[in-house]
Amino acid sequence: MMFMATLLMLLLLTHNFTAQTSPKFMDHPVAVYTGKLHNPKWIRKVGPDEWRDRLDKLTVPPEVNFAGKYFVAVHSCGTQCRYYSMTDLTTGRDLDLLSDFGSADPPPKTRDGHTYIADLITLANSKMLVAQYYVQFPGDVECRERTFVFEDGKITPITGTRRTCTKY
Repeated sequence: MMFMATLLMLLLLTHNFTAQTSPKFMDHPVAVYTGKLHNPKWIRKVGPDEWRDRLDKLTVPPEVNFAGKYFVAVHSCGTQCRYYSMTDLTTGRDLDLLSDFGSADPPPKTRDGHTYIADLITLANSKMLVAQYYVQFPGDVECRERTFVFEDGKITPITGTRRTCTKY
């Protein structure tokens, strides 16, 4: 009986320790660029507070929002269709690193055959990126999450895909 109680306690402590050690944005800090911004070539300002992309869709104004000097933007290309761009705002150069997170026709599918849409969460002062995948089930949506880090010009996963999402 004592053995079972000890084993149960060890399992609970291990679970609590792993839950506390999931990656945090502050674990991957970077300094934020504060010089002159070079806007992406694909964006244009059409009003005091209105910005449009190549497809003439509304987008957010360019600002450093990832890894110290990058602008990550989501673009709509129709119903259930989106793609992401990543621009180095110190140069205006686009990087083609986020295409795996887009959704088009046909929509991407999980290994178990369900369609999904990805949302990306970034912070200006961190090189960590969180992808939250909204997986479609009949009559339901499940959020799954995977964490990545941007290093040496690559987006690399640092966790597996979890079947739960963090609220940011």
